[in-house]
Amino acid sequence: MDTIVCDIARSRMERDFNAALDYLGLFVTSIQFEEENGLCVVVEFSANEDVLSFEVV
Repeated sequence: MDTIVCDIARSRMERDFNAALDYLGLFVTSIQFEEENGLCVVVEFSANEDVLSFEVV
């Protein structure tokens, strides 16, 4: 399902997700459209290590 409409939707979704998740230190690494059971959107996230910090006790 790779068309110009999908490219536009993918880029807009990535921009919007990145803007919303920036505070949490996350960003989108991949957006895929699948048509197995209707239209599904699969979003893959990664963490910005500079923002996230974990304390091991």
